[in-house]
Amino acid sequence: MRRTIELHASRYNEIRHLLTHKDGDFIFVFVQGVMDLNQPGRIFVNNIDQPTAGIVASRGGKYYLFGQEDDHLFNQSLIVFLANPANHANFYDLYFSSSHWLVLLDALKENTVELNRTHYIMNGDAALPVEIQEDSGEFILTRIDEQLFERYNQEMDDSYRLLWDSAETYLDKAFGYCYLNEGGFVSACNTFYVGGGYIEPDIITQKDYRNQGLAFRLCQEFIELARQRKLTTYWDCDTGNTGSNHLAGKLGMAKVGELPILWWHESKEVIAKYLASYNYTT
Repeated sequence: MRRTIELHASRYNEIRHLLTHKDGDFIFVFVQGVMDLNQPGRIFVNNIDQPTAGIVASRGGKYYLFGQEDDHLFNQSLIVFLANPANHANFYDLYFSSSHWLVLLDALKENTVELNRTHYIMNGDAALPVEIQEDSGEFILTRIDEQLFERYNQEMDDSYRLLWDSAETYLDKAFGYCYLNEGGFVSACNTFYVGGGYIEPDIITQKDYRNQGLAFRLCQEFIELARQRKLTTYWDCDTGNTGSNHLAGKLGMAKVGELPILWWHESKEVIAKYLASYNYTT
């Protein structure tokens, strides 16, 4: 990007003070994942000697704009960078350190949509729900190993090839649980991002198997192992996603708040379906 400089990983600690959100206690686990070198990404800043602003770009498609918003040349270069599909995977989620960035990046509105994300944290002293559901025998709760990780990448979500360099890296840094049947994955709670002492789950259940408590049970196991590893579970989901928000509450997670993001996807059909699913007006 013009007017931006890529920061070498050896200097990441120099910008930690710039990364906090200005409006509350929000955590961005994907940022910490890049900062801790757990997951691939890049960081660009506006000045190599005295940076005041920058962007963390996780290879998985989540980006975070941080710092002061008054560097006009930097802001212009951001718009050019973000508006070019060649710079991204097939989508990006753009988070901000303050809502003022939304005003400055108004030119992106033609190609992006504004979404609302609700953030939750599992407080360390909060008791896990006592509701325990035993496996019925139809599905067996299974820890994700190297083979299952590769299958998950192929059958469920190929973006995991961007999130993790290899199954070996995933197993070293992260973990997940799933239910399987003869057809493949029924439900899974996987590690989306991990860093800074936090871990972010990624939860999916096949449509025909929802409302059976499978995701809840997997999340229980996930949170328990996270605690054993001294990691705090933190996640955000679309504010309009009733199921995800209900699950967070059922698990005893505390609501941190809501924040806007900008979302770009290469497929306008995908965008339209998403907006309709979560009751956004178009």
